[in-house]
Amino acid sequence: MNLLRNLFANGRQLYCDPDSRCAIEAFQQQGHVLTDREQNAEILWMRKNYRSLFPRLLPDQWINHFPNETILVNKGGLTETLKRYEQSGNPTDIGLADFYQESYRLYDPEERARFFAQLPKVDQRENLWIYKPGGNSRGRGIEIMWRFNKLRRQYRKHGDRPITKKSEKGIIQRYIQKPLLLDGRKSEIRIYWMIASLDPFQVLMFPEGTVRLNSLPYQLDQFDNQLIHVTNVYQQKNHPDFDPNVELKWRYDRLDHYLAHDLGIAPSGFVNDLLVPRLEQIITWVAKAARPGLYRDYPKTGECFAVYGADLILDENLNPWLTEIQKGPGLSFHDPVKRHVIPPMLGEAARIAFEIRERRRKGKSQKNLKSVERYRWVINEAEPETVARSTAPPDFDGFRHSAGNPESVALSS
Repeated sequence: MNLLRNLFANGRQLYCDPDSRCAIEAFQQQGHVLTDREQNAEILWMRKNYRSLFPRLLPDQWINHFPNETILVNKGGLTETLKRYEQSGNPTDIGLADFYQESYRLYDPEERARFFAQLPKVDQRENLWIYKPGGNSRGRGIEIMWRFNKLRRQYRKHGDRPITKKSEKGIIQRYIQKPLLLDGRKSEIRIYWMIASLDPFQVLMFPEGTVRLNSLPYQLDQFDNQLIHVTNVYQQKNHPDFDPNVELKWRYDRLDHYLAHDLGIAPSGFVNDLLVPRLEQIITWVAKAARPGLYRDYPKTGECFAVYGADLILDENLNPWLTEIQKGPGLSFHDPVKRHVIPPMLGEAARIAFEIRERRRKGKSQKNLKSVERYRWVINEAEPETVARSTAPPDFDGFRHSAGNPESVALSS
């Protein structure tokens, strides 16, 4: 491990903008050499103010963003990207409806009309939807709805005009009413993945992430209580009723133990053996859908790569549902769960980018990358045989189980 760090880090300079304080600390822990001069850096790691850099990247200089990445990280953009790919007829192991809840872009006249057309004439509490502003992060602006008279009035008033700001790209999405509960609380999985190259297409996923829990027990009818419904640590900690002593994060191994031994609804090893491969299937779908759009406005000189986050909610049958993609996936690691994940995840991502950059600069093959240690290949056009097929079947529908009897757990067909 130390030999590889020296080979792919030391002597190769990485520039981080001053706002990337957590990334700076993680890179230093992992042995990377940092420079305070942009023009001296082989790789630029930017948290803010990076768009002005695309036109002036130096040859062979890499930056950790794509110019058109809003097609992934904006909720409206992500919905449009996924739907367009589904409509293209590209063959995939799974369908969009297998991992992404029914969604409508309220700023699009046709989708808005379809949303209102499918609503029952009389509002029902069981018909729950969640409104998400397209560009907001940290759970801001999220609203759970079952009454739609206000939206109907706006629709009649505006007609074909957006009932939300088009720039906001807000979506309304069917609410997951039966999420997996951990200690009686709603939870969410955060994973980290990387687009290392568009040509050849190379996508990887880090096998360790975090499990985030809400602070209060789940009660479906408490729609306005963010401590119950919005699984976001920022929203939880900034709520006036937040209890600072409550535990908000778990590691994957604790989730696995809890599912197998406390709930008895999955076999031991479920997370690594079945869930992680399923998440790889989902990231494969998302990455293939985004690839054409990520070429748009690509820099004339220099190259792009990116490390993204993805949030998913497990339902009571252990099916993962994608909720969003983040371009700045919370990289602070002050708590022990994230200290276990963030530094090695970021450190290896930078080593992978450095190695690909160096090989490309020298005209060498991108096969057999020595810097890939813990990351798992999701897509690798340079070496397709390195990508192991998921052990989860294409029609994975989660688990049917008898409570308290792990031996009875079986994949549904």
